Amino acid sequence: MRKIDALYVPLLAILIYLMYFAKFSSIFLPPIFLIAGCFVLIKGSDFFVEASVAIAAKLGMSEHSVGITVVAFGTSLPELAISAMASYKGYTDTAWGNVIGSNVTNILLVLGVAMIISAIKPSRFAFKDSVSMLLVSFITLFLVLDDSLQTFDGIILIAFYVFFLLTLRGRRAEEGMKVELPSLFIILTFLAGLAGISVGAEAMVKGAVEMAHYLGVTEVAIAASIVALGTSLPELSTSVAAAVKKHHGIAVGNVIGSNIVNLSLVLGLAAVIRRINVAVSSPAILFFIIATIATPLMIRRKAMKKITGVILLILYMLFIISLYWL
Repeated sequence: MRKIDALYVPLLAILIYLMYFAKFSSIFLPPIFLIAGCFVLIKGSDFFVEASVAIAAKLGMSEHSVGITVVAFGTSLPELAISAMASYKGYTDTAWGNVIGSNVTNILLVLGVAMIISAIKPSRFAFKDSVSMLLVSFITLFLVLDDSLQTFDGIILIAFYVFFLLTLRGRRAEEGMKVELPSLFIILTFLAGLAGISVGAEAMVKGAVEMAHYLGVTEVAIAASIVALGTSLPELSTSVAAAVKKHHGIAVGNVIGSNIVNLSLVLGLAAVIRRINVAVSSPAILFFIIATIATPLMIRRKAMKKITGVILLILYMLFIISLYWL
């Protein structure tokens, strides 16, 4: 085991203690959360990708299918926790802003960075799944035409997620993958990676939000930018790790799957917990529509190259600017 890997478990334990058990506060804690959380998040994602590929091989599934189900759900846990808690406590702007902002970030930033690292060759299932993402996106937009999401709307979104999972049955690997790692080792690596993703992301969000409060940033701006970026860090680190390792199926499937989970399960659950008022005129909604429509077009035209990645990053910067100045 490399020395840097040996730091993972102790640092993870320290973060858990500081966030959930420590009773003291300090001005130095936010930067500690940001730095330590980043390390734990990146290493956890690395372990998570390796374990996910091994699971794909043992189950005879394609990398894309694992990416769009297991990995996507795991990396969406921060969004699920934050939006559900925000809705329960009445911070509905944070609940919907986190989801919409995360979906925009996943496409413009996460896919953009992944494409710059390595030209992406999407799975043959990618286009079909991107259409499913497009469908649930427009269902969501239709449901918020009255500027709100209510309990019944949330149930509809959750039902779509169940339907989507049913459509994945029967998919097999596009080509054989072999793995010789013991099953127990794979499971432990998977759980260790998942823990790092969840704790690391929460630590970074906590640090970023506390530092943003020092600057007097509003709830909506925090939700769609800093919180959304923080909760999208698992997708970013996982897809980057997958792109570096040439596991393109996971790199793309993770983003598409996470966006579907965010809109159907995360936003659906938040709406079931409490009525959510949505500002449809927000610039975040406009960029959400642009990013969602662009995804299947990029996949269909096989345009997931470095130049496309640069364009996506430029759009992401415009998205952040629009949140604060429009």
